[in-house]
Amino acid sequence: MVIEVEKDAVVIGGGPSGLAAAVRLAELGYRVAVVESGDELGGILVQCIHDGFGTKFFGKALSGPEFASEFIGRLGELGVESWTHTYVARVRREGSSWVLAAVSPKGVFKFRCKAVVYATGCRERTPFEIRVGGTRPAGVYTAGLVQRLVNLYGILPGKRVLIVGGGDVGMIVARHLYLEGVEELLIVFPEPWFAGLPRNVQQCVLDFGIPFRPRTIVKEIVGKERVEGAILAKVDERWQPIKGTEEFYPCDAVVFSVGLVPNASQLEDMGAEIDPRTRGPVVNEYFETTLEGVFAVGNLLTPFDYVDDAVETAFIAAEGVSKYLSGEARREKPVPLRPGPSVRLLVPHRVEWVSGGDITLFLRPHVEKENPKISVKGGGVELYHVRRRYARPSLMERIELPRSLVESSPEGVVVDVE
Repeated sequence: MVIEVEKDAVVIGGGPSGLAAAVRLAELGYRVAVVESGDELGGILVQCIHDGFGTKFFGKALSGPEFASEFIGRLGELGVESWTHTYVARVRREGSSWVLAAVSPKGVFKFRCKAVVYATGCRERTPFEIRVGGTRPAGVYTAGLVQRLVNLYGILPGKRVLIVGGGDVGMIVARHLYLEGVEELLIVFPEPWFAGLPRNVQQCVLDFGIPFRPRTIVKEIVGKERVEGAILAKVDERWQPIKGTEEFYPCDAVVFSVGLVPNASQLEDMGAEIDPRTRGPVVNEYFETTLEGVFAVGNLLTPFDYVDDAVETAFIAAEGVSKYLSGEARREKPVPLRPGPSVRLLVPHRVEWVSGGDITLFLRPHVEKENPKISVKGGGVELYHVRRRYARPSLMERIELPRSLVESSPEGVVVDVE
């Protein structure tokens, strides 16, 4: 038996961005549903018990579960229906509607709607994606799994733990393991310094004296049934191992925190264009993909440093859904937004709607500079710029670009860090 549900919009993913999109759409008066494959709403925030979330939207530092509960409570107040344990297996176009086929322990569902908001977030990169050799014993984890084991179930991954990766999640996990009583910790990463936010370097690593080794990689994992250690090696500026620097490091667990990849495979299968830089979908200023009526929000676009920024994309996308459902006019020819040589990635990718407010841009610099200028140029002429005290690849930048400037450059604009 197929259970049919009809809504104005369906949000796929019940994490922070999906919840925020659903809340805003319901506040705008639309009939909306949230479909989540996991057993509860909240996404990754459920296992993030540290604070620091919500300073932008709620004016206070919340833990992950507290942040999620703000939106979950609001969904209840607005009467928004949600389905957990429900996996969207297929999305296809039927006339002017999108039809989602979903399965759950309760049966098969067919959701019919005018607009779809994808909020499926990211997945963690695995050891195999960074070509770590050796055996495949027990005791090899991703950082997200360790967060869940420690924070939700009270299970330590080991007593002597090697953490691979100098990003934010790896540093936060290192602090949690230190506070939970792990006997020995070491963080290794190939960069000359940590790749995460400076506040996490200080508060998670330096304040606790957790040892770390820059310019160091794991070449092999050693162990039969259980991890016994790892072969470490120093690397040069190109991250190539330096011969003769290999050493055996004894440990009983290896935790990989080596980046996130947007869960965009279903969108790609549907025909949405994917940006090779972000590995997420190509979107317009309201985060609509190249599939009309299909929007993408949060870490599906690109991994954000702050959940508040990811949630902001959901609010903007909700405005876009409203424009789409009300039939507002689009441009005959979208205006491209292109990253310059010193910008590693830029979201969104084009300006498509005729009317609207300022355009919110998110960019990640490719360089590290003091007192840089974020410049927006059209036809080689600078149209707009803002100054920053510092720019670094580990810090996502956000700027608001006046729409009128984009309209004056129909051939496109280039955003760069100078």
